[in-house]
Amino acid sequence: MKTTKRLSRLFSISLLAAATLLTACSKSGGKGGAISGAARDTTLVIGMLGDADYLNPVIGASLTSSEISGLIYPGLLQGEFDTKTGLLNYLALEKRLRPSSGPDEKSPKGALAKTWTMSPDHRSITYILRDDAKWADGQPITSRDFKFTYKLYGNPVIASPRQQFLAELIGADKGAVDFDRAIETPNDTTLVFHFYKPVPEHLALFHTSLTPLPEHLWKNVKSAEFRESKLNQQPVGAGPYRLAAWNKQQTLTLSSSATCNLPKPGNIRRIIYRVIPDYTVRLAQLQTGDVDVVENVKPEDFAAVQKANKNVDIKTIGLRVYDYVGWQNIDGDHYNSTGKVRPHPLFGDPAVRRALTLAIDRQSIIDGYLGEYGVLAKTDISPSLKWAYDDSIKPYSYDPAQAVKLLEAAGWMPGPDGIRQKNGRKFSFVLYTNAGNARRNYACTIIQQNLREIGIDCKIEMQESNVFFQNLQERKLGAWMAGWSIGLEIDPLDVWGSDLKKSRFNFPGFINPRIDQLCELAKNKMRTEEARPYWIEYQKILHEQQPITFLYWIRETQGFSKRIQGAKLNISGTYYNIDDWTLKPSIAP
Repeated sequence: MKTTKRLSRLFSISLLAAATLLTACSKSGGKGGAISGAARDTTLVIGMLGDADYLNPVIGASLTSSEISGLIYPGLLQGEFDTKTGLLNYLALEKRLRPSSGPDEKSPKGALAKTWTMSPDHRSITYILRDDAKWADGQPITSRDFKFTYKLYGNPVIASPRQQFLAELIGADKGAVDFDRAIETPNDTTLVFHFYKPVPEHLALFHTSLTPLPEHLWKNVKSAEFRESKLNQQPVGAGPYRLAAWNKQQTLTLSSSATCNLPKPGNIRRIIYRVIPDYTVRLAQLQTGDVDVVENVKPEDFAAVQKANKNVDIKTIGLRVYDYVGWQNIDGDHYNSTGKVRPHPLFGDPAVRRALTLAIDRQSIIDGYLGEYGVLAKTDISPSLKWAYDDSIKPYSYDPAQAVKLLEAAGWMPGPDGIRQKNGRKFSFVLYTNAGNARRNYACTIIQQNLREIGIDCKIEMQESNVFFQNLQERKLGAWMAGWSIGLEIDPLDVWGSDLKKSRFNFPGFINPRIDQLCELAKNKMRTEEARPYWIEYQKILHEQQPITFLYWIRETQGFSKRIQGAKLNISGTYYNIDDWTLKPSIAP
């Protein structure tokens, strides 16, 4: 089996916790209430934990933002994931990187690129774009839009989390991309990227497929004002949907774009994303039929949900998402004030981080919450990426006695009150997570109990997701629990790269030059599979260093109304073909 979709939704790496929360309203009244009559038959309602942060692919960082932006904006290529090998394929209208291993599930007609040519020396790639694509305001999409937007991605003032995608362009090796030489636009339908070194074709396709913005609308926006621009609230794209309304932290409404030919307008006339931060309220609205989709339904709730509403299905996908406990490897306050790196006083020692992992009963969290839908995690390379996954690494077992030995060897001895201390400092910290996520709330409680048993004082604090994510970006949190949706192309420099200014998702501040080298060595291999030895070593380093505690991979369990027709869930995502969904009319809740 393989899956196909535009790449903006296939390989984005996004922090799942990065969504804004607010109180939702129930069926009985208020904003975001029930929809009835003819409107119901043309409206899909999705109940979600938190809001999007930005509807702008240059700066959007949350999974919600990525999903919605993927419906609004066009993609240069489409992607096809082969579950047999774990390899990602790339498709233009008239070309694909690899032969398909089975019948196509979706045509590549949504791609802006007609074809591409890789130069014999692998130092440039040339795209020929279709000439019939237009932005939603009627202006043509041209190669200049891509060059303009790549300058935005590379602008240090804008600080896009995707700066590492430009790492092979001419000039990047000298500290700044030379855009005049790196990207050429000889005419409206020709787009050429030049690299300072040979780049494998799959990586060239991956890194040159960032989503474009319309130059004619954004060209006069100053870099310092980019994140605050009103255009972020009024996105003009070219995808199957347009933004119709956005009531922040309450509802976000998309309408089918009648002018879209990439490949067509969305089938469902209107999609409403309703922010419902409380899990029990989300579940209740799924049961009553007020919402059509709720993600991450607890396994123990399956029977009750389906008993309450026979028109609800439970669909399962995975393994792409994992939860983790983040440890600030560096002293965040010192780094923020001086720009210099020094170890975090609690979590800077890898032996201490291993001790923390050994002290957490991860299997107990799985057994108590996820059951068969959870798999112990070892690193951030998923078992689904079969060509690179190292199954020889054994997950750390729950071993509090060994954890104590490691802590005491590092100088953390029991204090008079039972809390471990070193040089007069207690091993006491706050574990932060986003409010409204029942799974993480449960896990945090287990973690707190486990750490208390070995003499570590761990307090728990829930934050609204917009605050939580902002604090992560600003390195204000010493320890936190969150999750990632991994990219289907392995390229982890934006997560673990030692250049913290460019690696915007390296929230722990993990610095390991060998990781940087391995990523570069892997990227130099012309065939994806030839990079396996480097990813094997990469996994061993992460397992040994434990920059974070990898908790578990999740087989996501989503609640779906049976009135939804044509949904094909897979590792590419819950909504990967949402523009092809239809609604079966008038199924009573």
